[in-house]
Amino acid sequence: KNGELPAGAIRLAVELDGDEEEDALKQLKSLDPAMIFICTKPSVSTLHASRRIFETLKSEDIQTSVIHHFKTSDTDSSEIALQVGTKVGSLLTDGLGDGIMIEQVGGDEQLGVDFLRRTSFSLLQGCRMRSTKTEFVSCPSCGRTLFDLQETTAKITEATGHLPGVTVAVMGCIVNGPGEMADADFGYVGTIPGKIDLYYGKEVVRKNIVEESAVDELVELIKEYGLWKEKETEEEENLVA
Repeated sequence: KNGELPAGAIRLAVELDGDEEEDALKQLKSLDPAMIFICTKPSVSTLHASRRIFETLKSEDIQTSVIHHFKTSDTDSSEIALQVGTKVGSLLTDGLGDGIMIEQVGGDEQLGVDFLRRTSFSLLQGCRMRSTKTEFVSCPSCGRTLFDLQETTAKITEATGHLPGVTVAVMGCIVNGPGEMADADFGYVGTIPGKIDLYYGKEVVRKNIVEESAVDELVELIKEYGLWKEKETEEEENLVA
């Protein structure tokens, strides 16, 4: 209160609800908290309130790490991912914040810490803040698509989804594929029915592979270019996180 620590406290974290006066925000400099959490009230706009807070932090040269604290009572994983992306995604993309903490409150069905952790890391990766898994690029599918895009993408994700810093593009045809996947490290592209071309960057390196063996060939190609690593155990993943 008034820029002073509570009795007995050495350092503390501060949570802001977006309704603070500017003078109160300025007192954070003398308070020097270990961390700042932003958890806005339902009555205020998360985007506008958060941007106002960051403007004050910048003007006062307050360098404290800021974490977006997102609370939800929803139990649907897709809905939670959509909510978090809508509320916080653009802020993180603009460099406003150092991380996110998702807290599920209420509800009969609890999604568990593992889901909340994975959702948080997925958002950070989408905002280009931290890479913890493979990045995938896929075409939207159309009448030219030469294989089951959803099923094939699922197979490729299962086989190669554990490679931070690697981007794999899955394209249904040769018409727009090479252009859409220009920034990918590896490409999996349908050429004729039942046949796949594999790319490294913008270059075709393996042509007319039988579709049934194409995912295995993709794995071998990633190994060939030195970007493969074996999947970690659940215990090892938790240590990395």
